[in-house]
Amino acid sequence: MANRFSDIKRGAQLQSALNNYINYIQTKATRPSRIGTQGPRDLSKTVYVMPFTAEAGATGVCMARCSQESYSTLAQYINASTHANVAEALGTKTLINLPKFSAARLVFFRNGTRVVNVETSDVTGLQYLKYSGTRTSCPMGADVDTDDQMEAFLDIKAAVLAAFAGSAVKRVSLSREKVGVEAA
Repeated sequence: MANRFSDIKRGAQLQSALNNYINYIQTKATRPSRIGTQGPRDLSKTVYVMPFTAEAGATGVCMARCSQESYSTLAQYINASTHANVAEALGTKTLINLPKFSAARLVFFRNGTRVVNVETSDVTGLQYLKYSGTRTSCPMGADVDTDDQMEAFLDIKAAVLAAFAGSAVKRVSLSREKVGVEAA
């Protein structure tokens, strides 16, 4: 019987969150800027990947960027896979320019201990759980032009999870490759 009216109770809570969000949208111009409070980003590194979904030929690669820390953490697992690759140098490959190209990215979140904080959203006023940890992200591309993006991801994900088995919190996700169409 306790769950009978749970949707109605949840609706009241979400109505309050909606009102807080509308108020935030209307007054955000007067809120103080937080630009510069996070400090500078790490220097980024140029890497080269072969697209999974676009025709690049046998030697065509595209340029992508990531931090040095992310590259040194994840590149070894990407390059150990038989379905994916990321390179520091162009070598004998040919650099191609695809319109609005965004390389597939392997995203890895980890923490040695399971530390969770209850935070309150500045926008909606709702509480949420925030996990402390380190996030790294590295572009990845095909090893050969017939490789499948999802097959490569699953292969790399298994290797990363096995390597960091001691971490209490570990999540590996894929940000899929995107190729835009050039306007005529």
